[in-house]
Amino acid sequence: MGEIDFENMNDDVKEYALKETERTEKYLKSDYDKILNILKPYVHQKKVKLVKVTKNIECFVTIEDGMNKVIVNNYLIYSTTGIIVWVKPEKNGNRIALFETNGSDYGILKIFKGKEIIYTEKDVINDILFTQNGFYIIKEKRDELVNEDMHSGNAVYLNGNYVFGNEIKSGEGIEGEIYGDKVILVSGDNISSSIYTGLADNPSSWKLYRKFECQVKILGYRHGTLYTLLYKGFGIISDGKNEFSMEDPVEDATIVKEGFLVIHMRDAKAIPVIYDFDGRKIKEFDLGEPYGLISMDSDGEKATVIMGSFGVPYAIFSYSNMELKLLEQNIVSKPKISEEYVENSFGRVHYFFLEPDKKTQNTIVYGYGGFNISIVPAYYNLFAYLLNNGVNVVICNLPGGGEYGEEWHRLGMKENKKNVYSAFQSIIKKLSAQGKNIICYGVSNGGLLAAYTMDKIPEYLAGAIIGNPVIDLMRFHRLLAGQYWVSEYGNPDNQEDVKFLRNYSAYEQLKPGKYPPSLIYSRMNDDRVHPAHALKFYKKLRDFGNESYILIGTGGHLGSGIEDMLSETAYIASFINTVFKEST
Repeated sequence: MGEIDFENMNDDVKEYALKETERTEKYLKSDYDKILNILKPYVHQKKVKLVKVTKNIECFVTIEDGMNKVIVNNYLIYSTTGIIVWVKPEKNGNRIALFETNGSDYGILKIFKGKEIIYTEKDVINDILFTQNGFYIIKEKRDELVNEDMHSGNAVYLNGNYVFGNEIKSGEGIEGEIYGDKVILVSGDNISSSIYTGLADNPSSWKLYRKFECQVKILGYRHGTLYTLLYKGFGIISDGKNEFSMEDPVEDATIVKEGFLVIHMRDAKAIPVIYDFDGRKIKEFDLGEPYGLISMDSDGEKATVIMGSFGVPYAIFSYSNMELKLLEQNIVSKPKISEEYVENSFGRVHYFFLEPDKKTQNTIVYGYGGFNISIVPAYYNLFAYLLNNGVNVVICNLPGGGEYGEEWHRLGMKENKKNVYSAFQSIIKKLSAQGKNIICYGVSNGGLLAAYTMDKIPEYLAGAIIGNPVIDLMRFHRLLAGQYWVSEYGNPDNQEDVKFLRNYSAYEQLKPGKYPPSLIYSRMNDDRVHPAHALKFYKKLRDFGNESYILIGTGGHLGSGIEDMLSETAYIASFINTVFKEST
């Protein structure tokens, strides 16, 4: 086989991916079967991953018995082995939409009335807007090239016909809500947003209302006032005339009877707080242990909040009349949790150190650091298994995330991406000085982090796990959904951006040399992060004579069926077990 064009995903690429995956599976097989059986209970734990609430509907998406389930007012209306990405009930009716995939971004929209499916459509569908007699669909058509003057792949459709989107630039998403006869749409990327408003039944009336140099979430339209959450500073709640700045970073917010239920973060831990409509703090709730927000929603009066923690797949809270009550939770384990910090030139970096009952030096260090995504306490199948089988787990809150507000996010963007790498390396070096035996781990944008870390400080690592990674920053914008990340990383077609992009592109930075063992995984149907990133990096490592392994599964960026994910996780755990056995 000659030079392989991984970006085309032709038969040669698929043959190469299959052959190399079989090599990995053979290498890890001795531990795999045993680990698979031990791992099953962790993967099959009941999880609640989403809640949506209206005046007459409370809708949960759960994962139980290997199935994604939609439960409405305590009744199961739908169950699937696929992945339910989002649900949206009609505000003043009984229709419910869901979007289901096999793990890719392409999937099927299903609209229910009761338990009956009344409409389906296949595409990349990001939102639905219910009208009194019909609905608009927000779909995504991905363009290959990045061009500031071209229209976005995102647009609004009615009965299959394009009705809105000409003003939306490439690389910007759209979502929205309808309140009575008024439509409110938000378009934007990771650093800027625009709100459009108009009459719900007349798309030609939808006009720009206001632009923002930050991300924006619609909180609600109430008594003629539009309330929004601006991800600026630590977070700002706006009513269009007044802006109420928050004193702690905001993860999310929703409208309740008294004003706003806001989920703050203090060192990434969730702190629910009630504010009145004038932005005055009324009450703060002490959760008693480190939780992270999974999902929340309200009907404008009362709210349902889903939290999680490292040993807790879900905890359901209800809010009403100034009380937050725990209704139900699933406790799998109670790991010892400590909080540590490292100092960097730009400030202090926080991380969670999770310990099993038995002391060990073997340690997984996990990081992400990008896209304003906060890494909060949450249940990870793999980490729960590792903690109960003698491995420390470190969860890092790096620049680029949203844990400390928008400034923290921008501290890890574009030319500042070096701060993410510096923070992650500082944590690893501190742990190494304590005698820890370290495997670094990251997924997606975190895969870039793990790959670059292996490039730069191989001597501190026993191994690296690089999942569904963005790695080639000279080409990312040409592949699949890459155009949506230009605002975060920079534009490789801009020579000024190339100066810093080349310096933190893990693919460009990989040079001939000795690197620790690595496991790289991706999925053949990933239509968000192209598998070429993983395959190119893997082949380059192998060409340099390094011990590297690759797994190419069948799902997409979001995963695949429960059994496929169980198998993938078992191979990852087998790699961890093998590396730690061989390095101690």
